[in-house]
Amino acid sequence: MPPACAICGSPLPTVPADTAHPERCPACAARAVGAPGPTSAVAPPPQGGWGAPPPPISAPLVVKVRLLDALLTGIAAAAVGGVAWWAIVALSGSQFPYLALIVGILAGQGVLVGARKGGPLQGALAAGFCLVALVVAEYFVARSLAISQAADAGQHLDVPLWQGFSFAREVVTEAVKADKLVGLFWGIAVIAAAVTAGAPSRRPAIG
Repeated sequence: MPPACAICGSPLPTVPADTAHPERCPACAARAVGAPGPTSAVAPPPQGGWGAPPPPISAPLVVKVRLLDALLTGIAAAAVGGVAWWAIVALSGSQFPYLALIVGILAGQGVLVGARKGGPLQGALAAGFCLVALVVAEYFVARSLAISQAADAGQHLDVPLWQGFSFAREVVTEAVKADKLVGLFWGIAVIAAAVTAGAPSRRPAIG
């Protein structure tokens, strides 16, 4: 049998790498003096060992739009904003046109919470819900203001809660014509709703 390295057992070359230690192979002779041997070029095993699976590749998160949920939460949020506006006016007896912004922001956020992300369709839904909520709320706001003003004048005004769509349309139209700020803040509120829910990068503040 050919002579073998006294350290690792590898076959020895014909010419020893280290004449002072001919019983060592070139790799063991190099390691003995601190130099990298021929085997040092072998790459270390990957993290987890040679048989470990490669690390998973993270895929981008895809947010699925849920339009039915957007309809439900958008309508609910817009209704809450309209009721809040009417309640404040009814309790204070004063008109606050800028509170229409609350309706717009709530409508936009409501659509976002349901849809999980913004988009042009979500913005259009939020704007529509906001406008409907403003129209309905304005009818009850005008009714409350009429009752409050009559009470301040020492009169009792008995206004039915609902007298049909024609009467409601007339009341809302006259209210918008009487106070230009109402129409102005309606427009701002509708734009706020559309912007809040319309940008594709938008995500709900809650939920």
